[in-house]
Amino acid sequence: MEYYFEGYPRSNGVAGTRNYVGIVSSVICSSAVVREISEKVQGTVPFVHANGCAQLGDDLVLTKNMLVGVASNPNIHSALIVGLGCETNQVSGLLKNIPKIKSIKGIGIQQLAGGENTIQKGIDITEKWVAEAKEQQREKLPLSSLTIGVLGVELDNDTLLATAPIIGKVVDKWTAEGVKVIVGMSKTLEPAGEVLAKRISDTAELEALVKSSEGMKRLRWDDTKNGSTTFKEFTVEQTQLALLESKMTGEKTINGILNYGEAPDKDGLHLMKTSSNVVESLSKMASAGCSAVVIVSSRGVLTGSIALPCITITSESDENAFDELVDYTITKSESTNHVESIMKMIQEVCSGKQTKLEELDLGEFSIPHLGTTY
Repeated sequence: MEYYFEGYPRSNGVAGTRNYVGIVSSVICSSAVVREISEKVQGTVPFVHANGCAQLGDDLVLTKNMLVGVASNPNIHSALIVGLGCETNQVSGLLKNIPKIKSIKGIGIQQLAGGENTIQKGIDITEKWVAEAKEQQREKLPLSSLTIGVLGVELDNDTLLATAPIIGKVVDKWTAEGVKVIVGMSKTLEPAGEVLAKRISDTAELEALVKSSEGMKRLRWDDTKNGSTTFKEFTVEQTQLALLESKMTGEKTINGILNYGEAPDKDGLHLMKTSSNVVESLSKMASAGCSAVVIVSSRGVLTGSIALPCITITSESDENAFDELVDYTITKSESTNHVESIMKMIQEVCSGKQTKLEELDLGEFSIPHLGTTY
């Protein structure tokens, strides 16, 4: 069977499944201006967040990396960076780090002497880009030009029994087609680290996976100054559930573990550290270059990504599933080839068909904090 989709090719060999003009705030202080520009120019999407002001160290690096990543995402036709002027996360620093593969500009509220001037300047720039984006036609492309994410959310035993083996086969098919696949390495998957480590060659990452499976290590809230920690071994139930969840990664070699704001540099399967916050995890995948994400959940989720089509898959085991938010249900019918049905559905979504979350305009963007913002 031939697998392909109709998307928007980019000059660096990747492809978008959507063709948005992105408006990115460098700092929380420019969020209102970014939203107003986007409200007045159809075809744009606003990337606003609570970061960028008075940030230091790892948190500032994380904010920069995620904003550079999302502006570079293949679903973004062009990107306008909007700053205030006095923030630590300067527009000039972002422009310097975004690869020159698309139209990118930066403007500042203080530089333009106020919000009204900045909004009008932003409208003038993005209206021109939206017109250019509308002129671009979709082209028939191989799946190898895609990066696809897989994120498990609130998975229970019954859902995993029904979905994980099928999703794993889909992941194997994608990797065989040359797709870059990023599977979320959540806390619920960590107990399976020792088993996953057998499929990775990098010694440091292998050791990190094995260590993650030993138990939960956390700073003590009442003694954080001295860096003392608590340690709690995973229970048998947690480990068994993680082993089931690990089947969603398929059987192929794992090429690496991605940190926050890091994109895969080669084809095949990768793991990415994710949190229990769905929006943050989807935003990380957008910043890593994903063009679409498959969310596997026991009942569906109430929000997606503003940059990515998010395809929600559940099993028929949960009577409380949010049916209006679910794109595909894995039934117990033996006459249905769920692997091929999901492959076909992904091709359709990557070719422009809206997901349930897109139809309801449910998409957000968020950047996590690693430490305390001053």
